[in-house]
Amino acid sequence: MELILIRHGTTQGNLEKRFIGTLDVPLAPQGEELARQVGPTLPRVEHIYRSPLMRCRQTAQLLWPGVAMTVIDELRETDFGPFEGKNHEELKDDPLYQAWIGQGDRLNFAAMPVGETAEQVVDRVSIGLEKLVKDAAAHGFARVGVVSHGGALMGLLSKYGRPERQYYGWMCPNCGGFRMELNPHTLELTVLEEFPG
Repeated sequence: MELILIRHGTTQGNLEKRFIGTLDVPLAPQGEELARQVGPTLPRVEHIYRSPLMRCRQTAQLLWPGVAMTVIDELRETDFGPFEGKNHEELKDDPLYQAWIGQGDRLNFAAMPVGETAEQVVDRVSIGLEKLVKDAAAHGFARVGVVSHGGALMGLLSKYGRPERQYYGWMCPNCGGFRMELNPHTLELTVLEEFPG
């Protein structure tokens, strides 16, 4: 079975570099246009599995118009706790945020002091992948679309993506992602093609 894993289109929060994990925000006009442009370049799918959040629903409808969808709650984005809706500039003096960003320029999700840790996200999205695979196999789908979030996809692929990459090596741009071959026994996902978004 093939999975076309795609990150949702651009939101206003993305443009402002905000943490919008659990916030249910719509696509920005730029995000809608991006999805309209990317859709025709993607392989066709028989079914779509998506996060429950509005930005993923809107993206899925624009990428693959008319294709039936199933919501998988576990494909939602990371819960950033009190950082939700804020950006670096607004958080830079917060001691919890300082602990999170540490010494480097990359956020250390393993040391997330609030909300969900990277490990919790990986565990959750793994359950989502199991549900997706079971449902897709029961319906005999050969290729499905999956519309989720940057953090959720990085967590999932850091565990199952092949060849292996570091966590941030799986970062997808908005409307970008991967065509993957699924091993139904191990849930490993082998990259067949990368989509730049």
